[in-house]
Amino acid sequence: MMPNCTGPTAQPWFPFGPQALESGRRMFCLPFAGGGASAFLGWRNTLPGTDVVPVQYPGHETRIEEKCASGLATLVEELAQALAPWLDEPYALFGCSMGARIAFALAHHLAGGGRPPPAALCVAAHPPPDAAAMPPVATLSDAQLESRLRRYGGTAEALLADAELTRVMLPILRADLALAEQPVPREPLPCPINAFAGRQDFFAPPAAMAGWQRFTRGSFTLHDFPGGHFFFRTAEEFLPALDRSVRAAFNR
Repeated sequence: MMPNCTGPTAQPWFPFGPQALESGRRMFCLPFAGGGASAFLGWRNTLPGTDVVPVQYPGHETRIEEKCASGLATLVEELAQALAPWLDEPYALFGCSMGARIAFALAHHLAGGGRPPPAALCVAAHPPPDAAAMPPVATLSDAQLESRLRRYGGTAEALLADAELTRVMLPILRADLALAEQPVPREPLPCPINAFAGRQDFFAPPAAMAGWQRFTRGSFTLHDFPGGHFFFRTAEEFLPALDRSVRAAFNR
């Protein structure tokens, strides 16, 4: 089935637009805290046959002149409206860290509004919605926030070593982490959930990611890989496993 390409090609939420593929597989990718749509752009070359559509949050990268979102419910509603022209074809959602929580809330919002649920929800590096919360970001000083970021690893050290970059990024990260603390639905989704975990991730290890099984009435699969919170950047088997999961979801 050829995907419908009559929807928006490039707009604030989807700055890179869709790909002109004939596979009928489209996956919207929601970034981690502080991240932007560019984090997923390279996946277009490594997930053959899947239309990878990276999502851009307000206040990030191409939307840097906008204010960061302060309300999760509002962000989800606005993103759902932007997605509406695209949902006449099957789709999947992928969310990484904060993006996993947003993707789960988005899937609920779409289904609750009479829209089709995703063919699959793929979540990485974030505990399930009923996990114990970390200390609220609003209570953290900049030094404490920097300490938390260092625990995540990834690009945190390079960012924090640059005073000017830190000055620009800390407010964005603080806003994102505050957004991720806001409540999301607790009811299970009708679609399958595929969870991806880094074995050395202090925040969302495989044992925690297994809890996502409670939030689906469909099938559940847990994949784990070597690496910490940003394992998806370093684990060679991650993208092939994601590719298999997405293909399987669309072949049901």
